[in-house]
Amino acid sequence: MGGVVIGCLLLGSDALCADSVPFESVDLALQASAWQVVPCGYEDCLGDGLSERTALLGDLGGLRTSLGESGIRFDASSTLYYQGVVRGGIDEAVQFGGRNDYYLTMDAHKLGLWNGLLIDLHGETRYGESVNGQAGTLSPPNLGLLFPLQDETITALTQVKFTQILSENLAVFAGKINLVDGYLNPFAAGKGQTQFVNTAFCIPPILGRPLSAYSTLGAGFAVMRGPEPIFTMMVIDPVNNPTTSGFEQFFENGVALFGEVNIPVTIAGRPGHQDFYFAWSNRSVTALDDAVFVDTPDGPAVLFAEVSNSWMLMYAFDQYLLVDPCNPQRGWGVFGQFAISDGNPNPIRWSATVGVGGSSPLSSRPLDTFGVGYYFFQTSTELKDTLAPVLPVGNEQGVELYYNVAVTPWCHVTPNVQVLEPSNQAANTATLIGIRTRIDY
Repeated sequence: MGGVVIGCLLLGSDALCADSVPFESVDLALQASAWQVVPCGYEDCLGDGLSERTALLGDLGGLRTSLGESGIRFDASSTLYYQGVVRGGIDEAVQFGGRNDYYLTMDAHKLGLWNGLLIDLHGETRYGESVNGQAGTLSPPNLGLLFPLQDETITALTQVKFTQILSENLAVFAGKINLVDGYLNPFAAGKGQTQFVNTAFCIPPILGRPLSAYSTLGAGFAVMRGPEPIFTMMVIDPVNNPTTSGFEQFFENGVALFGEVNIPVTIAGRPGHQDFYFAWSNRSVTALDDAVFVDTPDGPAVLFAEVSNSWMLMYAFDQYLLVDPCNPQRGWGVFGQFAISDGNPNPIRWSATVGVGGSSPLSSRPLDTFGVGYYFFQTSTELKDTLAPVLPVGNEQGVELYYNVAVTPWCHVTPNVQVLEPSNQAANTATLIGIRTRIDY
């Protein structure tokens, strides 16, 4: 999987097209430093007609080509969600919401500055309503509408990241970092916009307690071997700052560390990865405080003492089982994530996620994708025992199925079904049905 440090190499994308040297290394280090994938050159976006181009607006009258020659790339997309809890949960209702994403990536060398520096920005707009909170689950059923702020109409700049290439084997990065942007997987990631929708299959919710942030200030480095990073380490401010710079209370609430060891493997000629993660924070929190990727239960926080030591360990894998011999960009395989935490203040003691996904098995639908996944959360014993008199809390599990239909290369429509057994024991098994539409401009 490569998690937060593997970029478009695992997704089958080519490297960023550029003629400056060593810009190919710059692209690889950009992926290694996490937090943004840069597709290849704009020729893929153009095409001769609407049915061929990967971006609706194409070359914008030559503007994209001109900017690309100067080292600037701009991308934008809109994602719409029509999703509802049709049975069970806490509230049976259908909601409509959406988001826009804006990406700007600059090659400082082409802009007349020094070589090896990349700057990338991510702005986003969120609007409408979501089903998050209606199912009674710890894992929000819709990651795409969880950020920048849940249940608000808001525009925010969630990433301003600087990556400097020091050598072919080392890159450093710093700035305001969007953590979800960097979590990449060939079968289970996609930020709720291209693959699964449920947070459990997009980024492990158990990470939410020690990291405590979706967008925050941080810095780190990546060690690479060949085309892939093999070790990444970063330090971040464990406070979520999607709508502010974050400098107002920089590291006043503690510090968080995150690391990953990535081991590329090949089995029977098919690519895969074995990954080991750790995260730790000394921020003082309770089990009911916001945990970013978790809908913590509503309950009296005074029942819980603050704890200033939160940690998580995780093993993950992804493995292609089939690769199209006529098109190596297409294939499908399996994935898994198994994590354990402190159990207090983390509301999830341990979690397991497994699934299968990838390109559609239908040869007539080469751009379609699919996914089927299952997750299980062992809820913290402290959380269950402490809340027992006021709110019965149990373990949680769920299943999600999606099929992503490429209407055109720039327009994808994705039916989605989730069946969730909530941790909130006052809620019945929830069935969610939705449809997602994404347009790349």
